[in-house]
Amino acid sequence: MKNHKEPSINLSQENFDFSTGYVDPFEFHKTCFMFLKAFQVWDGAIPKWTYLLKALILFCGLSALTLLQLGFYHGLDTRDLPYMTESGTYVLIMIYKLLIMSCTVWNLPDYHNLLRIIREDFQYVCNKGKKYRERFFQNQLKIWKICQISMVFLVCIALGMMLFSIASLIWYLKTHGSEIGTRPLPFPIWVPHVDIGKSPLYEVCLIYSNICVVTYAINFIFMMQIQILWIGEIATKADLVIWSIEDLMNGIRPALNKQEELYFSTLLKQRMQEIVKIHKSMIELMTSYARVYTKLLMFEQKVCAPVVCLSAYGATEILEKTGEINGILVILCIATIISVFIPSCLCNFLSIKVSSICYACWNIPFWNATPVIRPYIVLIMQRSLRPLPIKASGFEEVSIETFSNKMASAYSFYNMLRHIKI
Repeated sequence: MKNHKEPSINLSQENFDFSTGYVDPFEFHKTCFMFLKAFQVWDGAIPKWTYLLKALILFCGLSALTLLQLGFYHGLDTRDLPYMTESGTYVLIMIYKLLIMSCTVWNLPDYHNLLRIIREDFQYVCNKGKKYRERFFQNQLKIWKICQISMVFLVCIALGMMLFSIASLIWYLKTHGSEIGTRPLPFPIWVPHVDIGKSPLYEVCLIYSNICVVTYAINFIFMMQIQILWIGEIATKADLVIWSIEDLMNGIRPALNKQEELYFSTLLKQRMQEIVKIHKSMIELMTSYARVYTKLLMFEQKVCAPVVCLSAYGATEILEKTGEINGILVILCIATIISVFIPSCLCNFLSIKVSSICYACWNIPFWNATPVIRPYIVLIMQRSLRPLPIKASGFEEVSIETFSNKMASAYSFYNMLRHIKI
């Protein structure tokens, strides 16, 4: 066993020292690996408390889905379109939550592959690839910061929903009194022949609703954190390939005799072997990412327009009919737009980063090399120009353009619902 030095570093600073010692990836990305353990996709010992967490998340997801389906049926039966659209919106979100949970079971080997490759990369730059150390850790620092920003954003969304539900209740009690009307709940909960507004059932439903918000936030933070880490790691792999290609011809010149030709050929083969190895690892990591996230991105792509449209429509109708602002639906609408924009932006970035390997190959003075490496250069260029392996039947490319089209569709559907009479 090697004794790995774990330097005490302040990740909030730009200029901390990466120059010496082994940096443990699980200390560097501590938050991400905490979530990997919590959702039992860790390749080491699984803490016992994680079973309770997953059981709670599954219970909240399945029970909330059942209650929201009842609410959707009630809205359909009474022809209450705002109630029906609000329930339908949350039904889609609960299905997405369960789909994220299913990935932690079906795609467990892919998560383990991510962990293995991260270990290999940190080991590589701390030993064999020391010359790329500083640039590598600058990339890792950017990944860490984006992960923290996304987590803070999602925590604020969850806190905003819970605080608004409590503020709505306080405002209602102040203006109506506890005996008049039905006290508001964060989400449309309806059960046949049961008065949800009576105590203590109302208090139980209010606490249950806020627990559901917390569990969904944890679930979504896990999904977003690991997605950012995964794409960032693929992009860092691509950078390692680019940096290695840029250094490929260092010290190489046209051979003056057979001895030099043999020496340069051997040197180029060794360097090329390292490049091909890193490139294959990048492709393997990208394939694993596609197996996990294609289904999630496809679901996002199909339901983001309906969720944005229905949440905006429900909030507008409630405002017009009751004069009350449904802050939870407003927050949900904004959060959905941003949460769908982030992976679209990340996949756009990843596509550009991977294709830039081709330009790195083109920019080196390959004419000084022996013909031995040229077929490998051509193969790497061809492979780098392929589209990302995130594809399925009826699935559009994940990009800013597709996101823009979906938001335009959501706005069109919103206007249509506002102008029809049901």
